[in-house]
Amino acid sequence: MKTSLAPWLFFALLPWSAAAHDVLLVPGGKSELTVRYGHPGDWQRVEERRLVELHTYADGPAPRQRLADLRPVPAGLGRPPLDLRLSDRGGDTRLVAARYDNGFWARVSVPGQARPFSRNTTRALMPEAESVTQNLKFAKALVLDGRDGASFQRTVGHLLELVPQENPARLQPGEPLAVRVLLGGQPLAGANVERGNGQDVVAEERIERFITDAAGIARVPLLASGLNVLVVGTERPNDGRLFPREHAGSADRLSLVATFSFVRP
Repeated sequence: MKTSLAPWLFFALLPWSAAAHDVLLVPGGKSELTVRYGHPGDWQRVEERRLVELHTYADGPAPRQRLADLRPVPAGLGRPPLDLRLSDRGGDTRLVAARYDNGFWARVSVPGQARPFSRNTTRALMPEAESVTQNLKFAKALVLDGRDGASFQRTVGHLLELVPQENPARLQPGEPLAVRVLLGGQPLAGANVERGNGQDVVAEERIERFITDAAGIARVPLLASGLNVLVVGTERPNDGRLFPREHAGSADRLSLVATFSFVRP
């Protein structure tokens, strides 16, 4: 049985390792932030070379680039570090945003095997590939403040983005949060928004999904306390509609996944 945290998404046309692992930003304490990659039960090392952006936003319009401030989190004796930590995100930080490039995946069907053969490369080295997908991951984290009237709905220009329409700090447990999904800056209808707590492994068939309406809005009930993680994913042909086709090289398709997280006391 395939298991996953709701909200981790699996795409039928992608190699499992590329689609199932996502970037998650976890606010902690008064000033910390942890960058994680993967999902519960299979956390993997955040590859710094693939993390192309980590911005913090305060009350002003300009972001602050914080990649150089990240440090590995020790995992224990004899174990390699997996996560990265921003030990001082700034006391005035309200929102954090990240972009992560998980590269290209080429796929070739193998006779007699149910799953295709796939490698983290392009047609330059696998000209026989039936399809090549570029995998881009986006993440945002909100530092909850009941008095904050704007940061929760800030858009940062990610290709795929989750934008709450109200402050999660002002909602009661179980009360639905209206969240808009933007694809290329435009509302995305019919998208599945999933919710999890960043810890529990949930069977695929038990994952709750909340579908966006014509205005790109889904209403997602919040967890009572602790980490709330929302995620949405989509695949699109690399046809130049989201950005110039040559920017994605030889990819046939684009796989986009976005997460949005915050901690309820």
